[in-house]
Amino acid sequence: MTITLPAEEDSILARLVALGRFHSPHEAVTEAVRRLALDMAKDDLLPVPLTAEQAEQVYAADSEWEMVERSLAGRAKPEV
Repeated sequence: MTITLPAEEDSILARLVALGRFHSPHEAVTEAVRRLALDMAKDDLLPVPLTAEQAEQVYAADSEWEMVERSLAGRAKPEV
């Protein structure tokens, strides 16, 4: 991937590399994207995927709720 940054951001990357904070602009951008992803996850804009155990818990069958659904099936009035 090739990205062209505005001069100001390019200058910031060059300074970070010159100061020894990062070995390369690529490393700095990678870290910036990692931090952005973490920040977005905190805001639920980019949620962390569920583990297999969490997904099983969330989507597990609920026999009590299924019984309620069956008892109500067909009782809704059609919209006019």
